[in-house]
Amino acid sequence: MIKSIVSCCLTAMSISVLSLIAFAFIPGAALASETAFPTQPIQLIVPYAAGGATDTIARLLQKGMETRLGQPLLVINRPGASTTIGTLAVARAKPDGYTLGMVSVPHVANYTLLKEMPYAQSDFIPITPVTNTPSVLVVNASLPIKSVADLIAYIRAHPGQVNYATFGIGSSAHLAALLFENKIGAPLTAVHYRGGAPAAVGVMTGEVQMSFGTPLSVAGGISSGQLRAIAVTAVKRIKLLPDVPTMREQGFDYINGAWFGILAPHGTPDAIVQKLFRAIAQTMAEPDVQKIVLDSGTEVFVTSPKEFADFITSETKQWSRILRNVEKQ
Repeated sequence: MIKSIVSCCLTAMSISVLSLIAFAFIPGAALASETAFPTQPIQLIVPYAAGGATDTIARLLQKGMETRLGQPLLVINRPGASTTIGTLAVARAKPDGYTLGMVSVPHVANYTLLKEMPYAQSDFIPITPVTNTPSVLVVNASLPIKSVADLIAYIRAHPGQVNYATFGIGSSAHLAALLFENKIGAPLTAVHYRGGAPAAVGVMTGEVQMSFGTPLSVAGGISSGQLRAIAVTAVKRIKLLPDVPTMREQGFDYINGAWFGILAPHGTPDAIVQKLFRAIAQTMAEPDVQKIVLDSGTEVFVTSPKEFADFITSETKQWSRILRNVEKQ
């Protein structure tokens, strides 16, 4: 009798286990798991040091995303190797939505700038861009330059003698200057500094003549009269510097910016990608968030995952074309 009862129990357990295994392979079960997402903290890996522009944008997302998703958003700084260390960690992460990465312009430029890449674009699923920061073209205030036309004439009158400040190879300042150089067909020389503030100081002291700085990094020098703002690279004038005209206003067809966006590892379920996209988009639409972004000279830039994927493809092609024949400086 006891043997019979044990046998029945074992049989019942086996059926139960088999039922659970079968349930795991039912599409509805997977969908339920994705709908319940998230059930634990999410990591947002930033491939830059704490305190920089990318890190600031990541932390701006924290409160709104935590409120909407009901779980902590942990910002993890993993700088180094032209952003590839942190971005590689995202590529290698489990595609379950619990590890995301924030990337910017170097993410698309690295495929041309670096001899070897530890990952491919196909290793990621783009979710959405979040902001775009136009550059501000500034020159040393002592130079006889007050417009884009003046600057181009000055560069052509001093071939090979005009230097520009960047905050690193592949940085937005570096790429903006390379794009400008490509458009005017005249050579410029890069001088790389350790950040936006030191680069601005380099222009103020006359170590270099010009730079494509971020609005915040050059605003102080402009207000003190040590830097002269020539143009912004946005579609329209920015709130932080309303008196500085765009390049297009001056008849020069040039629009460029340092965008920041969120990626997930390839294979992340679409239901989770869409849930993350909605949380990010709703956070960036908050009036308080928009005010902080606009006051810093930046603009909110949110698109669908598909549009962001197309944008990354376009950006990669553009910078590959521009950088292909540029010797590293």
